[in-house]
Amino acid sequence: MKLLEKIAATAEKAAMEAAWTKGLMRCPNCGQPPVQRPADAETLMRCASCGLDALPSDWRPATGGVPVGHPDQIPADTRIRREGGFPGDCIWHIPASGKFGFFLFFGVMWTTITAMVSGGFLMTSFNDELKSLPWFLYLFFSIFWAVGLGCLYIAVRNKYARHQITVTGDLVTLRREMFGRVKDKSLITRDVEAVEQAVFYQQNYQPIYGVEIRGRSGKLRFGTALKEAEKAWLVADIKRSVFGEAKIENFPVTAVSPEVIAAQRQSSFSFPLPPAPKGYWMVGVVLILAGLGGVAMWIFNGPDLSSHGKDGIDWIAFSFNAVFSLFSLIPIIVGLAFGAVGVQLVSSNWPGRGLERRLEGDEIQVAIRTYQHGRVIKEQSFPRKYVRDARASHAGNANGKPMKRIDLIVDGKAKRITRWTAGDVADAWVADVCRALGR
Repeated sequence: MKLLEKIAATAEKAAMEAAWTKGLMRCPNCGQPPVQRPADAETLMRCASCGLDALPSDWRPATGGVPVGHPDQIPADTRIRREGGFPGDCIWHIPASGKFGFFLFFGVMWTTITAMVSGGFLMTSFNDELKSLPWFLYLFFSIFWAVGLGCLYIAVRNKYARHQITVTGDLVTLRREMFGRVKDKSLITRDVEAVEQAVFYQQNYQPIYGVEIRGRSGKLRFGTALKEAEKAWLVADIKRSVFGEAKIENFPVTAVSPEVIAAQRQSSFSFPLPPAPKGYWMVGVVLILAGLGGVAMWIFNGPDLSSHGKDGIDWIAFSFNAVFSLFSLIPIIVGLAFGAVGVQLVSSNWPGRGLERRLEGDEIQVAIRTYQHGRVIKEQSFPRKYVRDARASHAGNANGKPMKRIDLIVDGKAKRITRWTAGDVADAWVADVCRALGR
């Protein structure tokens, strides 16, 4: 997993630098910006205003939590128009954002590269006595075209689509209108289970939130182009119209006294680390097959380098062949990268290997040990007095459920335990470890 860890660490560092440069870092407790640049992605940062110690990734508002709105505090600069009010039927008119957003740049870049690569293969096959490409290449390129055109469609929809949310005693309806075409989708009001901000996608390794109304029979999703304050207010206002005043209040938090926590401290402990999600090795197998497909595609339809430099080839054809030769390397480069990641996933998560990772401690030290069939094959230990606590932080979403990473805080630095664990599992594991440490 070293390759995956390096890729993830590089991405996390880039996200931290981008958040600092753009002034997006805010204390997750008091909302104040940091007074100095973060040292690195693993060192805790202390807030000068409230004294909270948190990882740099937790200082970004998106990972530290979403803003909470109030139904009667309408953002001053919003263009959203509300008709009606609580109690009673209510309609929110949301105008088009007028912005293409990130998807335009990504869609143009993606389709341009796809057109150059797929067009190069087609032209090469036509020049080779009209030899047709094998069917799997058409299927392969159609996937890339679908992604690119889909991103362009989303960009156009972000710029021109208007939305209308209607809440009545019977139905919650989302209407989308674009270029005269109207599409309605409804949920039964009594079947609505939640109104909240949910992660729709990621941009620059940061989650982008939208408004989600979730019912038993489906979901209504919209609003990624709205401002953060507008999303927070809409969620609170729609929630009040659907559920009433009682649903707005936050759930009380029960505080645990330091004396009770200290009394739960254990002189020795041993906790199995949360395992990787089931089927990780199958993802590795898919990546290996995709990698082999890329290599096979390059071997089957790679460039004919023997024609370069021969007499009779004009400079235009020679230039095209030279450029295409570079683009033709993309399948084998991507294939080898997919294969390498797939091999690491399979080797690390294969069920038959009998690997088990545990966090174990005594009065002297805390260690992360890897066992294979009951024998320690790898160990990393730290003095217990330097182990402060364990923390679970938002890492993303899978199948609509939050996923978290787990860090062990050692002498002010984060030691990554897991990168992708179900949120409830991560929270329960961290709570057990913190009790055992007496934190």
